[in-house]
Amino acid sequence: MISSRAIRKTTTIKFDNKIVDKQTVLEASKTWEPKHEALFMKLLKQGGKFTANGVIVEVIPVEQVLTSRGEKDGGIITSDPLARF
Repeated sequence: MISSRAIRKTTTIKFDNKIVDKQTVLEASKTWEPKHEALFMKLLKQGGKFTANGVIVEVIPVEQVLTSRGEKDGGIITSDPLARF
């Protein structure tokens, strides 16, 4: 069974293209097989979709760009190409 703490507020979860709340996901996960639970936990981090008990489950996490240090990426550094001359 999936715990309520595993699902973050910022993650969007859809059942058959309808956005559902956390409680609905927890109730539905009680009937899932262990392989579906493991896949759902993986998709919470990276996003994607799968089918469980005839229902298409789609997970859309918030996009975050992090560096290897786990910090938010600063973006592309822009510089003047003629500055070195």
